[in-house]
Amino acid sequence: MRLRRHTYTPWYSFVDIAELVMLAVAAVVALQIPLAIVVHVDAKRLGLANPAMYELGILVPTAGLAVAFVYFSRRRELPRADDASE
Repeated sequence: MRLRRHTYTPWYSFVDIAELVMLAVAAVVALQIPLAIVVHVDAKRLGLANPAMYELGILVPTAGLAVAFVYFSRRRELPRADDASE
């Protein structure tokens, strides 16, 4: 009788990589949509010149989170709607 060796099987061999990528993309999109709504409401409340520009910038799939970081770090310095009329 031969004994079989048990070999360690990593967790990622059980998960299809395509499913993992789709889950990651879905998670990022699920985060970006409410974040875009919060940014749009905040930009309107601050009276920024183009609040939709910041909202749409966040919805860009590859750069949306970077745009959100820049928006929240510089939101006090962004141009206001009343500055554009001068």
